[in-house]
Amino acid sequence: MIQPGGSFREEFSRLVKAMGRWRDTEPDALLALWAAFVEQCEQGYSGEAEDYFNDLTARADLEKAMTDARLQKFPELAQLRAVVATLDERFRALLLPDAFPRTQHWWARGVVRSAKRRLVEELRRDFHIEGMEVR
Repeated sequence: MIQPGGSFREEFSRLVKAMGRWRDTEPDALLALWAAFVEQCEQGYSGEAEDYFNDLTARADLEKAMTDARLQKFPELAQLRAVVATLDERFRALLLPDAFPRTQHWWARGVVRSAKRRLVEELRRDFHIEGMEVR
């Protein structure tokens, strides 16, 4: 439970921990995970599908925090949202949209259109999604 009177960083971290994340719970750390993932995808994601989908949890946790009523009073939230929006714009440009149409959030509904061989092969084999391999 978020306790009143804490700093943005403290309350954000408490909230994210309560959602089940056990590390990288501070705003800067979670934002850094999302930024690193977007950059990896821009260069051609080299991990496997399980890693890819796991890495998307950083964005899901950011969304939950950014929309939680208890954090709305903090001016730092607007700054966080602005950085997330910039990263989101970069990530959206990389996606095959609606690869998983029944998924609620746009970042998980799409999948990167190009990646390293491992992810491309797993997406083809397991989900019948044709991506492009980058070297």
